[in-house]
Amino acid sequence: MTKHRSKSTHRTLGHLCLVLACAGAMVVACDEKPQTKPAETKPAETKPAEAKPADPKPADNKPSETKPSETKPADAKPAEPAKESEGVKKPFATPQPTLPTLEVKLDGRTFQLEQATTDEQRFRGLSGRTEIAETGGMIFLFRRGTTHNFVMRDCPIPIDIVYVDATGRITAMHAMQPEAERTEAEKVLGPAGVPEWAKINEAYEARLKKYSSKHDAIVVIELRGGMLNLDGKNPKGLNLKVGQKLDLDMADLRKRAK
Repeated sequence: MTKHRSKSTHRTLGHLCLVLACAGAMVVACDEKPQTKPAETKPAETKPAEAKPADPKPADNKPSETKPSETKPADAKPAEPAKESEGVKKPFATPQPTLPTLEVKLDGRTFQLEQATTDEQRFRGLSGRTEIAETGGMIFLFRRGTTHNFVMRDCPIPIDIVYVDATGRITAMHAMQPEAERTEAEKVLGPAGVPEWAKINEAYEARLKKYSSKHDAIVVIELRGGMLNLDGKNPKGLNLKVGQKLDLDMADLRKRAK
């Protein structure tokens, strides 16, 4: 979120047929001996069930015991592609590297928030992130207060946002939801002559929902979606209210901004 933001069985059957053919030849050879004394030897010599030259048991030899189908080359790791973060698709934007964190306390809970202090860091924000730690998030710092309108640019997961003014009071809070993925046309970025990170697609930007600070704000906090108890819908969420003053060192936060 940012602001300006098997194998075939022919071989096995062939082998089996070869074994059976050999077995047949061996039976005929056994039958050739008793022709001089058929009455004496025939009953004893024939006993095909005992001779069973073919009884090497082709199935026991298991020429196909290599079991090519058991190697399942295609089944090596069928779950890997499907393990796409529980349905979350890979976003268009590449996440920016993890930024230095700042410890911030909200409603008695401690969060380690990444500090976005430059134009590029603030623009890229949490775009491309497919996961936010329960005690993680990002804090956007500005030198001067202004009315902000953050958007869910290439953000595939929900994000809760809190706007704070120069006095440390909350001006607005929102539960921001992921937008529809970019179309192929919306992946064309511009204009020329600006840093790569700052390039946008105007049609895409125009359709993104704007989440306003409503009043001037110099600090913006983004948390994992569902962390806020907005409209009393999440009893386990943070009990923050618009107009509430947070325990933040505003002077220090302003100095960190670039």
